[in-house]
Amino acid sequence: MAKLCDLTGKRFGMLTVLHRAQKDYPRVYWTCRCDCGNVIDVAANNLTRGHNVSCGCRRVNPYLGKKFGKLTVLEKTNETAMRGGRKVPLWRCRCDCGNTVLVQMDSLTSGTTRSCGCLSEEKIEKMRKAAGYVGGTQLSRITNIKQTSTNSSGIVGVYYDKQTNKWASRLTFRGKRYYLGRYDSLEKAVAARKKAEAEYFGTFLESYQQKRQQSDTLQTE
Repeated sequence: MAKLCDLTGKRFGMLTVLHRAQKDYPRVYWTCRCDCGNVIDVAANNLTRGHNVSCGCRRVNPYLGKKFGKLTVLEKTNETAMRGGRKVPLWRCRCDCGNTVLVQMDSLTSGTTRSCGCLSEEKIEKMRKAAGYVGGTQLSRITNIKQTSTNSSGIVGVYYDKQTNKWASRLTFRGKRYYLGRYDSLEKAVAARKKAEAEYFGTFLESYQQKRQQSDTLQTE
C-alpha cells in the first residue's frame, strides 16, 4: 500500500490544506480553506493534479487567486477609488511579503502595481548598498573625510556664521543633523567637530567592523 502523502499546510491555487478530512472512501479527502474564506473537502488527487484550485469562487471570477508580480488576488471589495471621473472597484491582494493591499484591477493587469510597495523598497535598498550605505550611513563619507573648499573654513561641518560672528560646527549622521555649537575661534569649532566624529563615527565603525569580522568567521567555518 502506497504511503499517504501529508498535504497539511500546502497551498494549491487558492486552497490551503488544513487537515485530512473525515470522509476518505473510496478516495482520500483533505479539508481546505479557500482564500475567499470558504472551507471545503477536496479529493487528494484533485488537489495534486490541479483540478481544484478554489472552492468554486474562481469559476465565478477568473481573477481570484491569480498572481500579478508578488500580489495574489484574494477578493473584490466594496471599496472604490476615483479614476477618470468614475468609481472603480478595489481588489484585496496578498503580497508575497505577507502584507495585504487594495489595488485597482487595471493597475494589476497593466503591471503598474506588482507588490505592496516592498519591491520599491528592495530596489532602493540595493541601490543604497551599491553606494556603500550601511545602517543609513555611507561608509565612504565617514571613513575618508577630506577638507573642502565649499565653505568658509575648509573643514567639513565647520562654517562661519555671519549673523552671530562666530564659527559654527555641525555633523550629519544617519540622516540626522547635530548642531555642535558656535565658538569664538575656528580651532574650537574644529575641535568640537572632531570630538563628535570620534563619538558618532567611531562607535558606528567599530560596531560595523565587529559584525564584518563575525560574518567572515562564520563563512570560513
